[in-house]
Amino acid sequence: MSRGSDAGGTERGLVRRRRWTGAAVTCAATVLALVHVLFPELSIDSTAVALLVIALVPWLGDLFHSIELPGGARLEYRRLEERIGAAEERATRLDQQVDGAAATARVALAAANGPDPEDRRGTEDDASWAVGALERLVTEYAQVRERMPSSSLRTARQERIFGELLKVVPRVPGFDTDAMLASEKPGERLAALARLYVEPDPAKLEVLLEATAREELPFLLYWCANTTDRLLSGTAADTDSVPVGLVRRLRTRLAEVPDGSDRARFLHRVLRRLDPSTTPPAADPGR
Repeated sequence: MSRGSDAGGTERGLVRRRRWTGAAVTCAATVLALVHVLFPELSIDSTAVALLVIALVPWLGDLFHSIELPGGARLEYRRLEERIGAAEERATRLDQQVDGAAATARVALAAANGPDPEDRRGTEDDASWAVGALERLVTEYAQVRERMPSSSLRTARQERIFGELLKVVPRVPGFDTDAMLASEKPGERLAALARLYVEPDPAKLEVLLEATAREELPFLLYWCANTTDRLLSGTAADTDSVPVGLVRRLRTRLAEVPDGSDRARFLHRVLRRLDPSTTPPAADPGR
């Protein structure tokens, strides 16, 4: 699952844009300086010097905050770059938050539109339907991962499956959350997350954190962290009883996921709830 922007890619893109902008400014200012010099009525004076200085500014931005031009004008190139960079970073964080909210909305929509035999609720037929639906969705999830390459389309299919699981799992009799979270089948692990998302259980905090620390699949890791954050924010879970070693493993897990991704944001929020002294990540300083 690809969520959020890779901070490394964003930084490389910003560097490329700065280089192209610098090259454009340099060329334009150099041409103006040459024109100024080549015309007979013009001479190399303070204007030509100023234009040449402007041509050098993009390449000296890392050394100078500003340059004083003739006449008292002050050119603050580096500060402008910093403001642009800060604005782009804020826009990136907003995009990530909107993307996470959109994912939750899509899952809720899938749950609302999924099959729901209201007339059999609580009956033997209802339980039989739920067990069959669970098996179907677990199989479908495995097929989606096997047959579809990583893409937004695959993510949408996975979100639809998770949305349907939200309605199915509460009706499955004898649903064993612990066993499902430890299953080798990713579809069963997703079903366990759906159960805990619908019915947050403070008693399952540690087993959920264990599942989060060891989960390798990006889509499942996202919902592990999301579900854990939901549990911690909506219940009176005992965070003091969480082993220190488990918190360290979660920090290691956080270091392994792309900075600025939704997975990183939710993992960081979980760690902040477990340990308020957790340092905010550079990609999301507001959290």
